[in-house]
Amino acid sequence: MKRNATEYLTHWATKPNRKPLIINGARQIGKSWAVRELGKTVFKQNFLELNFEKKPQLNQIFEVDLDVKRIIKEIEILENATISDATLLFFDEIQNCPKAIIALRYFYEDLPNISIISAGSLLEFQLKDIPFPVGRVEMYNMFPMSFSEFLMATANERLIPYLKRTDNDVSQTITDKIVAELLNYYWVGGMPECVKHFAENKDYKTVRKIQDDLIYTYQQDFAKYSPLVNKDCLMDVLSNITQNIGGQIIYSKLSERYTMPTNKKGVEVLTTAKLLYKIENVSVKTLPFSSNGKQFKMLFLDIGLLLCLSRVSYENLFYSKSINTNFSGAWAEQFVGQQLLTQGFEPLRYWARNKPNSSAEVDFVIENNGEIIPIEVKSGTAGKLRSLHLMLAENLNIERGLVLANTKFGSEAKIKFMPIYNAEFIGQNELKNQ
Repeated sequence: MKRNATEYLTHWATKPNRKPLIINGARQIGKSWAVRELGKTVFKQNFLELNFEKKPQLNQIFEVDLDVKRIIKEIEILENATISDATLLFFDEIQNCPKAIIALRYFYEDLPNISIISAGSLLEFQLKDIPFPVGRVEMYNMFPMSFSEFLMATANERLIPYLKRTDNDVSQTITDKIVAELLNYYWVGGMPECVKHFAENKDYKTVRKIQDDLIYTYQQDFAKYSPLVNKDCLMDVLSNITQNIGGQIIYSKLSERYTMPTNKKGVEVLTTAKLLYKIENVSVKTLPFSSNGKQFKMLFLDIGLLLCLSRVSYENLFYSKSINTNFSGAWAEQFVGQQLLTQGFEPLRYWARNKPNSSAEVDFVIENNGEIIPIEVKSGTAGKLRSLHLMLAENLNIERGLVLANTKFGSEAKIKFMPIYNAEFIGQNELKNQ
């Protein structure tokens, strides 16, 4: 399967003064696969992978000291390999060897010609407890597969140019095909194992079984966080948040069994583990954005896993084949947020005004080349857009807003409308063309 991360990694590999690269992300999203593909294609098999989980004895090499020339020599002996400037050295599951993370600084300073990529899951837990090599490494956040990656994997890549278009010169037949594949993406999601199985077998029930297994694996990891927060609290927080995607959240409401500080710690842990993504409520008066209240919103790791946790049945999602009835607001918001993250719009933010008898909320607020752009997401047609109109009226510094909905391209006053399935390419096309 093709991944957009491959393009990023290839660019990194060809930079003259590249720094060691750390790929961060949740378990099972394809980090190791992407690096191995780089080893095959760009480094022509001149590739050495060291897995600190499979070979814990590797840790001892880094315990002596952080002399990277010695470290390289001992790795060559242990692996019976030769490491040169033409080698891609891959430290996988690097979270199991904190000293290797620290050593990345000295690889950059003392052996800058050696190409090093490291990857890990639950990596943030280690990074907060060790001296991080600031300025000596490059970070890359990787996410589940985007909608366009899903289309490539399922032999529908010919639809991708239509996702990049900004006009209505598209037949209803093509639009219906895109919507049908979007329904498939909602169900399957972007976890590579699920996408691979669906592409090969078109078996919805087995995809759900794979999703159940992935969620079980993530939940088993909760025991590793027990010194930080109770496992049952994490289960409560996860359950409540996945039932309230798209809604504003306060910590005290996430679990009645635990205190607000404990619930907050639970959110922090699940966010650090990359299972959840926190969206901050911000003021839009000026840049940089500033916090605008205690409420926040959350996204889940993947839309397919979200529907699995929510126990959405195949029949409910597919039988009516209607974008209006099937695409609930929460799923639409999860989809758009997930696509924005794959395009580098981090951190995600939203705007809300919570006044008595005068509340308003706009789903996402992004910054693009110094411009504040609000994005409203609708599961059906655009509707009245009261909150977006209010936001634009009260904040004259904002020149325009975007609405993603079951709609065609169009505009009225300061608002541009576009189909929701174009969300992934907002940054590449829509914003540049305004």
